[in-house]
Amino acid sequence: MISGSTKVYTVIGNPITHSKSPNMHNAAFQKLKINACYVPLAPNVSEVENICDLIRTGVISGSNVTIPYKEEVMKYVDILSEEAKLIGSVNTLYSKNGKLMGHNTDGLGFSKSLFEDNGFNPNGKAALILGAGGASKAICSKLCSNDVKEIFIFDIFKDKANELKTHLDGFNFTSEVQIIENDNVDDRCKDSNLIVNCTPIGMKDSDPELINPNSISSDQCVYDLIYSPPLTKLLYTAKNKGAKYVNGMNMLAYQGAESFAIWENVNPPYEIMSKELSGG
Repeated sequence: MISGSTKVYTVIGNPITHSKSPNMHNAAFQKLKINACYVPLAPNVSEVENICDLIRTGVISGSNVTIPYKEEVMKYVDILSEEAKLIGSVNTLYSKNGKLMGHNTDGLGFSKSLFEDNGFNPNGKAALILGAGGASKAICSKLCSNDVKEIFIFDIFKDKANELKTHLDGFNFTSEVQIIENDNVDDRCKDSNLIVNCTPIGMKDSDPELINPNSISSDQCVYDLIYSPPLTKLLYTAKNKGAKYVNGMNMLAYQGAESFAIWENVNPPYEIMSKELSGG
């Protein structure tokens, strides 16, 4: 039951009504009998700083961050974790000794989901990355950290893609990073072992196809960070082509569990969180 002593956690993003994070975290609080609740917030960009102030002072106990604010919140963070520095974006906020801490658990979630659960080894492989926002930074950083040979990045906003390349080039990765144009997406798709959608395109039925279906083959792995719907047009195409296909559900569960562990300093009930996300 909510009371005056109930801790409040949030997820901030816009849009946010699709988010299943509240279901997952509230189930975990209930399982561990922690007096806390987790609510979604959809602030305008001008309101993000105020929310960060509330987290810094402990009025809000902690927060996840999703599209489009993973980079925006970095302006207000006092201390970035090494992982957040590597990735170049933040998805987890909390307060420590009066300082706003910024961390990123997306890379861990992606690694566990794709490398461990689905057995994909990026070493020496080529990857096509659609989108160059905060989530894309996590994915690209983890692929480069695991010696992917080539990364092809496309974003309709070329400045964002170039910014991501510059960020990656700042580390001693051996991976070759290329920015590609819209006209080259299908060809580079054919050249890639892994295709990752880091954009919100696919959340709505009216969204267009991201890739020509003829560019996807059975020997590829197609990963869509979208988890609602569980089978986007991109994944539906991959399924029909006989390719390995993965949505973002397990990544969400893993990154959420890691955030939970940071906030509450406990072993998170991952199975409960994952089950809640899958509707089980």
